[in-house]
Amino acid sequence: MQPGLTFHGLRHTHKTWLNEDCIDQALSHERLGHHMPGVAGIYSHVTQPLIDHLITVLERRW
Repeated sequence: MQPGLTFHGLRHTHKTWLNEDCIDQALSHERLGHHMPGVAGIYSHVTQPLIDHLITVLERRW
């Protein structure tokens, strides 16, 4: 690993990419192992089209 590069720093970068690419919050939270608070956490769910969009935008970045 590069000096100064940390796993936690990479998580921050990944979250920033998810935000920049307009990834749905339910999927973003799931990927990072977080729970969505409140009503959104109850009624929001990850679907295959959301996952397909995520794969497309991440492949474009790579």
